[in-house]
Amino acid sequence: MEYGFAVMGVAFMVTVAAVKLFRPIAVSIGLVDKPGGRKHHSGAIPLIGGLAMFAGIFLSSYIFLEQPPFVRVFMLGGAMVVFMGAMDDRYDISARFRLVAQFLIASLFVYGLKLGVGSFGDILGLGEIRLGWLGYPFALVAIIAVINAINMLDGIDGLVGGLGLTSFLGLSLLFVGGGQLNIAWLCLGLVGSLMAFLLFNVWGKPSDKTRIKKVFMGDAGSMFVGMALAVLLLFGANEQSAAFKPITALWFVLLPMTDMVTLMYRRIKRGKSPLAPDRTHIHHILMRAGFNARQTLYIMLFAQMCLVSLGMIFNYLPQTEAVSFSCCLAFVLAYQLLMKRSWRFIRWNKRRFA
Repeated sequence: MEYGFAVMGVAFMVTVAAVKLFRPIAVSIGLVDKPGGRKHHSGAIPLIGGLAMFAGIFLSSYIFLEQPPFVRVFMLGGAMVVFMGAMDDRYDISARFRLVAQFLIASLFVYGLKLGVGSFGDILGLGEIRLGWLGYPFALVAIIAVINAINMLDGIDGLVGGLGLTSFLGLSLLFVGGGQLNIAWLCLGLVGSLMAFLLFNVWGKPSDKTRIKKVFMGDAGSMFVGMALAVLLLFGANEQSAAFKPITALWFVLLPMTDMVTLMYRRIKRGKSPLAPDRTHIHHILMRAGFNARQTLYIMLFAQMCLVSLGMIFNYLPQTEAVSFSCCLAFVLAYQLLMKRSWRFIRWNKRRFA
């Protein structure tokens, strides 16, 4: 395990150094997020978190990890996602172009590494559900969906970084338990990079007079976190490299995926584009209910920790795939009821703290 901590430590230090290096460059080329519209932060904040995190994980992985095809393709796909995200952060590229680029990057993993979903397991209690050739297009859609779900959830400081840190830490334990030590160290490298980013994102200040200057993750960072999470979950649930049950992967993305699907359905129902931005994510509901940004962050991270922990517990219990899947469906149903009656929750919580 000491080896994994070394990877994490180097990733942390490289990410910190990369933030310091990239920050003045970002300001000079206009790679910053300015307040206005739905953005209420103070000052122009550099959008370099994703670039710095990728630098940290790339260098630490190159130094410490074995370089099988999966790790090499992971870094190539990560570089492509970060580049696309940085272009979007700087020039605001169209949603259609982003989707095409995401499709090509996802295809690199699915068809280049044969990273399909061979089976859902016995999630209905009626025997194993196998997908056959459909496992490849399903995996393709899954990668794109998780990338966008994580990207859409990036609404308050520390949220995507904290969710990613929780998920990668849990995945590192699962990969250790499954004997996939090289991939476990990759997950810990991601944890180290995210810890460094959170130092600047959560505790940094916009002012130039502070020692820790604030940075944002940007689309480059949120899409990289989404890609890394989706690909590692597919790899761990894949029959050729199985480290955990397929249903376990769902627990790690249950919160962002449920939030995204719910919002897209409600937007379509109102006659709007499913990709149109708004302020109806779960963290916006919590803030309208009277919680401040830091309290909302803690609530969301606690929820993610509970979901990841439940997934890991079910993973190691025998013959619980159907129960695990039923609990996932129960969470989705509870989420729908909360969102449908969110105005009641907002009013009740405001009265409670009045």
